[in-house]
Amino acid sequence: MDVVEQIKCYLRANKYYKKYLQTRVNDMRYFFRSCRYYVKYYSITKDRDIEGNTLYFIIDPEIKHPGLSDRYKAIVGCYYIAKQNGFDFKIIFETPFCLNDYLDVNEYNWVADRKDLSYSLKNSRVIPYNGGGKVPCLKRSVKQYHVYSYIGYDILEVNNVPDYKRLWGIFYNSLFKPKDFIVQRIAQTGFVKDQYIAVHLRFVNALEHFEGDQFNHLSAEKKESLIQRCIAGIKNIIAENISLPVLVFSDSNVFLNRVRELPVHVLEGEIGHISFESSRDVFVKTFLDFYMISYAKEVFVIHAPEMYGTVFSYYAALAGNKDVFTVQV
Repeated sequence: MDVVEQIKCYLRANKYYKKYLQTRVNDMRYFFRSCRYYVKYYSITKDRDIEGNTLYFIIDPEIKHPGLSDRYKAIVGCYYIAKQNGFDFKIIFETPFCLNDYLDVNEYNWVADRKDLSYSLKNSRVIPYNGGGKVPCLKRSVKQYHVYSYIGYDILEVNNVPDYKRLWGIFYNSLFKPKDFIVQRIAQTGFVKDQYIAVHLRFVNALEHFEGDQFNHLSAEKKESLIQRCIAGIKNIIAENISLPVLVFSDSNVFLNRVRELPVHVLEGEIGHISFESSRDVFVKTFLDFYMISYAKEVFVIHAPEMYGTVFSYYAALAGNKDVFTVQV
């Protein structure tokens, strides 16, 4: 199994594969997965009468899912597809946590339940969200479209939608606002919106084990070299933003323990990846980090060849209508 995952990891990082093959490969994967859904759940018998047209984004607990930012990209992309086609949009997201336990409805009511779904082929169809492709045209004769499978690409960016960065943030905030207890946790940090700098570093497994199916393990010597370069990058950011406090975010406890030596701030909380953890503390910390990054005055991402090309802070920044500055070390 490790060999298979290593091949997948290599392909995901390969520029040629990503540019020319990934969309087609995923189209084939999702075609066969859709066939499986039809066989398992759907029938030609009409189960109910359906009013209106709705696109459902559904987290299937029986398949593997990526992290929060990839889910966000697919959700916002599906919302955009629904809007373009004049469809309603709903989300069923109950694993590994219920999304509505952490995010409230803001301007658009996206909350749905599985009992709302029709499994009759007279009402519904299964389609994948392929963010690397064109915006699909939905047929109004189909009352419900069900999206179980998705690739975490931003369909607005891929299709060169004008002002797509600003639109992504508008769509995200139309759907979501943090629950009151998340708002309280934000207030408890003591940081005021737009009055601090956010710095994000994503190491994955470079410094310690964080995420399954990633293979960027380093020797002790290379780990120390990477840490020193990242610390130097943070020092430069501090020097250029001396009037504002700097808040550092990372998926590495090893690095966060080292960076505390600098005049920076680190939020307390349990670090983990939502696809591999089931701890409520991890989920709360993930949403807290996302919103704290989005509320910063400026967002910096420190990146090195040994590190993971994260988009978590990028989309947090878009949610806050902020630009992201990349610092290579």
